[in-house]
Amino acid sequence: MTKSIVEIAMLVIAVICAIGGVWNRIKVKKGIGVRFIQYLGLTVPVPIISILALEGRISQEMMGAIAAAAVGGILTGLGRDENSK
Repeated sequence: MTKSIVEIAMLVIAVICAIGGVWNRIKVKKGIGVRFIQYLGLTVPVPIISILALEGRISQEMMGAIAAAAVGGILTGLGRDENSK
């Protein structure tokens, strides 16, 4: 029962983050840039990976490796696109 509640909460978090991010981009009339892709890359896969781990589809070690690879790939070159003033 508790596992189901946590899984539903994770799914809701992933969906709200994706929809909220797109809605924000439309509201402020900005395009989809590097920062937005990084935002989605962190807020959507992390809950999904957690759900897969809770369901036993992937091991805890695999979850850690996938999460580290995802975060590392997204955060690589974080300062590269910043405008220096």
